[in-house]
Amino acid sequence: MFRKSFQIELEDSLTYPSAQIICETVESYAAGSKERLTFVSREMPVSFYLDQDLYEVKIIMVRGGYELSCRKRR
Repeated sequence: MFRKSFQIELEDSLTYPSAQIICETVESYAAGSKERLTFVSREMPVSFYLDQDLYEVKIIMVRGGYELSCRKRR
């Protein structure tokens, strides 16, 4: 069974993001998608509810830069 996940690109993809940058990026994503956001943890690993679904953020390396991978938790 597959879990739902999505990626969010960082403005500065060459710099490893702090927890604060991750939270700001997720807030911007939620505002753009008009989904309700509630943080569970603003520390690493960052986790949040987007509407009713709980997600955890993982930092991944892609195309020579960093990106956020948000994976749905059970």
